[in-house]
Amino acid sequence: MITGRNRWQLGMLVVLAVVLLCACGTDDKDLKKKEEGWSAKQGITVTPQGDCQVEMGGFDSASGEITGDFTADVKVSIAEATEGVADGFKKVSAQFAIDASGCTGDGILFWCSAFDRYTGTSFEFDSAVNEQLEGEHTAQEGFVTIQNGDESYDISVEFMSGNEGSTVYKAIAVTCPVTYEGVMFQLGKDSLQQMKKNSAIDYAARLYTIDELPYYGDGYLYFTMTDD
Repeated sequence: MITGRNRWQLGMLVVLAVVLLCACGTDDKDLKKKEEGWSAKQGITVTPQGDCQVEMGGFDSASGEITGDFTADVKVSIAEATEGVADGFKKVSAQFAIDASGCTGDGILFWCSAFDRYTGTSFEFDSAVNEQLEGEHTAQEGFVTIQNGDESYDISVEFMSGNEGSTVYKAIAVTCPVTYEGVMFQLGKDSLQQMKKNSAIDYAARLYTIDELPYYGDGYLYFTMTDD
């Protein structure tokens, strides 16, 4: 059995991640924001949904060594729905189908996550749920609050894993107010060095903006529901 963090993958795993995002004490007019948010100021560009390519790391589980980077073909689709959620809320779901057939090892290393585009605040929290075996379902108890001026959003997270041949599937679902347009998804490479840095971060201590994490910069792609 190969262990893996909730945002990176060892082995040809399928990870289905569900991020439940709820908001409290906000007006509809405050939730619809202009594009002049954190991500725009950082110069982050949005990759359209559909087919794209991302560099990832090949991994050998026996030696624990990187076997070399490879370019993975990825199909991305994002949808939203209001079924099954409370009135006034929607679920924004991103699905990533990663073709790992070009990997030279028996596993791949990649990072996939979600954050608030207006503040840059990562939805990652609590290191205790980051450790996960294939097929496990882990969930964060309670919630954490992202603050954006007078607005606040309560977030809870759960993760699931699985696989289908050499295709790795990743899904992130964010439940949020129907007028909230701040969900941004991130996908890119992971490495042993980045994993070491990430393991030293105490996610339970506070919230982090994504530029404070080791997964930021060139080589990462960003996606939204509206492709803008």
